[in-house]
Amino acid sequence: MKWTNAWCASYLLAVTTIFAFGAARADDPIRVSGYFCDAKKDQIAFLQRQAAGDTGEIAANTVNKAAGKQICAFFLPAQAIAVNDQTVISDGIVYKMQSFVFLPEKVERWTGTHFGSMRSTKTVREL
Repeated sequence: MKWTNAWCASYLLAVTTIFAFGAARADDPIRVSGYFCDAKKDQIAFLQRQAAGDTGEIAANTVNKAAGKQICAFFLPAQAIAVNDQTVISDGIVYKMQSFVFLPEKVERWTGTHFGSMRSTKTVREL
């Protein structure tokens, strides 16, 4: 009987603590860093260059030169709110894309990674 009362008391304390201090919300800022681009299509172009073997700096410079302005850059740790997660398949490569709204500017920027290929080097007969 005493164990049951202790368990109920600890459960009540946990619930009270969660309501008092609040759980983490989806719109809470988090600290992010890395390469970010202004638009999703620019981030895909950046990731295509990385998938081809370019380093982050070279990929960003290539995308920036093609656009004629700086649209992709490395960001030091900054506060941002996660807005959108998407999986994109472009030219047979699978990309995981994320958008963040950077604070205090409230500007949306995209980041991501490439993690697979839908391309096969084998013909249908070889499979």
